Amino acid sequence: MNQENEFKSGFVSIIGRPNVGKSTLLNRVIGQKIAIMSDKPQTTRNKVQGVYTDNEAQVVFIDTPGIHKPKHRLGDFMMKVAKNTLREVDLILYVIEADAKFGPGEQFIIDRLNETKHRCF
Repeated sequence: MNQENEFKSGFVSIIGRPNVGKSTLLNRVIGQKIAIMSDKPQTTRNKVQGVYTDNEAQVVFIDTPGIHKPKHRLGDFMMKVAKNTLREVDLILYVIEADAKFGPGEQFIIDRLNETKHRCF
């Protein structure tokens, strides 16, 4: 099999602040509801994986809890899950609200992304 016909695969982490649409994006890419969607922040409390497959590639998308400043032990756990996921993937997809102002929360995420060796989009 030559390189043009090789089947490709990889892992993509979907990260961002709470309630920016990470789970909605995952559900749309996969084509079915696999991640809970809610107006309530912090609905995703652990990583949720969905697999997209076509004739040329297979991608495992990992939906993560929203990155925020934790105020309790559950928040600490969710941040640990999100940060650990950054080391386990081939690519990081950073989701932002298009109409939101840039603030310290976004800068915190960008600083974490700059610490990784992965490609970010």
